[in-house]
Amino acid sequence: MRRIALLFDRTYIDAQHCFIELASQLAANGYAVDLYMVNNPYNNQPFFENKEIRILPFPVSGFQKAEYWSKLLYSADRRYDAIIATPITGIWLAYRTSRLRKIPYYYLADELVEHMLANSPAKDRKKLETRNYKANRYAAATIALGEERYLVQQQLHKIDYAHDYIVIPNAPAGDAVRLKSHYYRDIFNIEDRKPILLFAGTLNWNLAKKIYEETKTYGERDYHLVFQTRTTGLMGEGLHPFIKFSTTPVPSAMMNYAVSSADIGLALYDRNSVHETNNGFTGGKIGTYLKNQLPLIVGSADNLKHFEDQGVGVFWDGETDFDTIARRAIAEMETCRRNIPAFYRQTLQYEYHFEKLKQHLERSIK
Repeated sequence: MRRIALLFDRTYIDAQHCFIELASQLAANGYAVDLYMVNNPYNNQPFFENKEIRILPFPVSGFQKAEYWSKLLYSADRRYDAIIATPITGIWLAYRTSRLRKIPYYYLADELVEHMLANSPAKDRKKLETRNYKANRYAAATIALGEERYLVQQQLHKIDYAHDYIVIPNAPAGDAVRLKSHYYRDIFNIEDRKPILLFAGTLNWNLAKKIYEETKTYGERDYHLVFQTRTTGLMGEGLHPFIKFSTTPVPSAMMNYAVSSADIGLALYDRNSVHETNNGFTGGKIGTYLKNQLPLIVGSADNLKHFEDQGVGVFWDGETDFDTIARRAIAEMETCRRNIPAFYRQTLQYEYHFEKLKQHLERSIK
């Protein structure tokens, strides 16, 4: 059996489809998978039913680094045929491992390096940029989360050389299906007659805070808005007439069940933030909502208008009164929901896009 290493220097593996689905699809297609991740008590550890997926600690400490290289050299079960890694530490480790073992590696562009290095000292930034450039250049291919995102990466990483890239959206596998669930209704005792608008987090909470501040003096509405967050006390929870806060992390194994209990999903990325504009379109929340047949409220980044144009949601410019947008989304909810299954299958469903990577791996592995 071919073995592949996923070198993910991340703590939030369980929260992102681009990690969970990748491991699952590789194992389903006959690979033994070693998923290296950074352990953190604040993040759920992923669970996989497929026993060909092992979770190992990403080498951070001196001991872990020594163990990694020792086992790579002397353990039969660490003889990898290929590697997929995240920037910057993960992909640099993949580059070094590849040179030693003479195996191909792939650059999984889950984050834009420009943002990752924004607060780094100039000396460290230069060294890390050089490593990232070299590792990206010699990768067998880049795995990008979207065409638009790759164009941004191409410019930021100075990819002016011939380089393969494969687009695999940050979305779950399987058809768009809404499960029978009362998860949030049971937690907050919300009446069945009131639609639930779910905001499952974002990169920056500016737009969410704007909604909270502008509506906290309103009376009750004929809908409820649920903010799913890991942070308590974010906006004075418990004081709002129709916004509820859920601070219990939802593991990936329960995500579809929880999300299906809502009626509309909010994907909010601020047009005034370059980072959010570059990342919002490929945010995992959009795939999660649509997988569970939740029509969208998207905004205010202009590229998110695409989802209204495709008939699966409504666009919010960030300035219009939110209550007006919410009521419009509720009025168009059933029409949008009917459009979701075909849209999801054509544009986001993970396993269809994974085929391109599967074929590329077969050509790269000798």
